[in-house]
Amino acid sequence: MKQIQHYTPQLTRKPGFAFSSILVGLVTMLMLGISGCDTPEKALKSTDLDYKKAKAISWYNKKEYFKCIPLLEELIGLMKGRQSTEDLYYMYCKSNYEQGDYMIAAYHFKNFYDLYPNGEKAEECLYMHCKSYTRLSPKPDLDQTYTTKALDAYQFFLNSFPVSKFLKEVNEDVARLRKKLERKAMNSAELYYKTNNFKAAATCYINILKDFPDIAEGEKMSFMVIKSNIKFAQNSIPSKKAERYNNVIRNYNEFKYKFAASKYLEEAKKFEMESHYLAALSAFEWAEVGPLSERENYFNAFFVEADHQLPLITDKKEADEITKLVEKGHFLVVKNNYALSEEQKSVKKLPSLERTVKTYYNFVDKFPKSRYSKEAERIFNNSSELLKKLKTNG
Repeated sequence: MKQIQHYTPQLTRKPGFAFSSILVGLVTMLMLGISGCDTPEKALKSTDLDYKKAKAISWYNKKEYFKCIPLLEELIGLMKGRQSTEDLYYMYCKSNYEQGDYMIAAYHFKNFYDLYPNGEKAEECLYMHCKSYTRLSPKPDLDQTYTTKALDAYQFFLNSFPVSKFLKEVNEDVARLRKKLERKAMNSAELYYKTNNFKAAATCYINILKDFPDIAEGEKMSFMVIKSNIKFAQNSIPSKKAERYNNVIRNYNEFKYKFAASKYLEEAKKFEMESHYLAALSAFEWAEVGPLSERENYFNAFFVEADHQLPLITDKKEADEITKLVEKGHFLVVKNNYALSEEQKSVKKLPSLERTVKTYYNFVDKFPKSRYSKEAERIFNNSSELLKKLKTNG
């Protein structure tokens, strides 16, 4: 072996040259073969730390990450407390990232930063922590937990390194991630709308505008708030309809102020005009079927609603209808109070009868030539006679 190791090639052929060359080649191949037999298993069994470290670094440099990861992991544990493992830990973090184990990489990059916040690699590792979560961020139609984690991580990074060499990449990644959350939110809102869950759709669209004030589709999202809310109002229970039509009107006024030249303005205006009429109509319909004991209060709420909406109802037929309902509502208040008196016995009738008389006078003052005058007068006469008898007989 010594002769082989110290062998120096000759420029002139001599006897035995061919044999020696073959022998050198065979020995070299054998040595390479032995060297090539190094495996992570063999390295892990070794007790030589320098050998382990050399092999881990060699595999890392060759980008054979699956080989160096178990060795680096063991070395970090064995060397902890005896000598610095900062470089080895950095290689371990990078190896997991390059191997595609982004969840593990995210954890260890952040842990590296926590352990060595002033180290040379601290900024890079905190950035790679963010990058790992970015890699875990899925398509917009899937759960966006890791997208949110990535954005939180980037915010922490920017707070820690406001003037960073990675600033350009960070801003680009943040923009892409926010766009993904925008798309996810829009997909959810659209799905709610398509499945007739209009309340949830309106809430989603409103939240999109709050969470993403600079969203490119802001005009459409604002219009969809109006469109969802009028559908929601139309499908609401009677007691809530008037309130929800008024929400549509508020939504429209906000939309008109913000998007005065919008292509959706004409359609939005149509919804607003409908809502003035429907808010008043709904208030009447609820008063008409509300509990007998509360009906007068509900009619009073209708009168307030009608007074507010009538000047804003541009369709004459609709305006005339609401005006007629106001007249009918005042008559029904009289009729309702008389009905309440009929449910009572003896002197307990007195408050309802007195209320009947009082509301009758209010009715005839407002509508002296009403189509309900005869019936209202009959109710008034009956109530007056009953009041006399009760007050006389006790």
